[in-house]
Amino acid sequence: GIEYHLVLKKQRFLCRNCGSTCGAHSDLLIKNHTMTKQIKNRIFSMAKESFTLSSIAKIIGISANTVSRILYSNTKIPTRCVHLPENLCFDEFRSVKNIFTFIAIDADTHRLVELIRNRLSKTITEHFINSYSLSERQAVKTVSIDLNANYQLVVHRIFPNARIVVDRFHIVQLCSRALDQVRINSLKKLPDKKSRIYKAMKSDWRLYHLPEEDVDDTHIKFIVGINEFMTIQNAIDIATDEIPIFKEAYDTYQSIQRSIR
Repeated sequence: GIEYHLVLKKQRFLCRNCGSTCGAHSDLLIKNHTMTKQIKNRIFSMAKESFTLSSIAKIIGISANTVSRILYSNTKIPTRCVHLPENLCFDEFRSVKNIFTFIAIDADTHRLVELIRNRLSKTITEHFINSYSLSERQAVKTVSIDLNANYQLVVHRIFPNARIVVDRFHIVQLCSRALDQVRINSLKKLPDKKSRIYKAMKSDWRLYHLPEEDVDDTHIKFIVGINEFMTIQNAIDIATDEIPIFKEAYDTYQSIQRSIR
């Protein structure tokens, strides 16, 4: 569309008959507003396309605070959802100014249930207890969380009948870090920093995180870190055959991965 810029001067007009005054107005503008309806509609359409506040402000030529005020002026945040789902997920995310905000979603539909300004146990507990009755909270069956110990205490207090489910992603993440820690400690104990085993554990660490079904033991390929032709299984065996503690950690990691799958 064509973009129009109107240069309007603020002026009052005096009526000679009744003595009252009035200001200049236009059908393009809402009374006492300085932006047209088309600009506001454009802001909403850009927001639906996932433009950030700063991007919208820069494109249209207004401040980010003005964009925020237009988008959220008529927004009413509900104090609670209609009813609590039977299965919930708890987590937090970094929102503004390095503040962590608590979020709860429906584990089945992934719809937002609650958004609380911080992740303090006291704030979360008071919010749910004050917003939902005991019978509603007793109907919750499971709550999926990460390995945050504070959430475990909160869940038992808020939802008496709920079972705690540890998110599988965090289990895999914890096991991966443990495997890498054993690998790094083993590397530090190796005297020869140019040996095949050192190169295999240093450069080709990603091979140890592959699922067992993805480890190829038939096709020979060039392994960049070791700079030799061999199968992926051969590259893994270089370290696991020589360092028993690393082999134990690797087998445990694969066993946990297999159980989760």
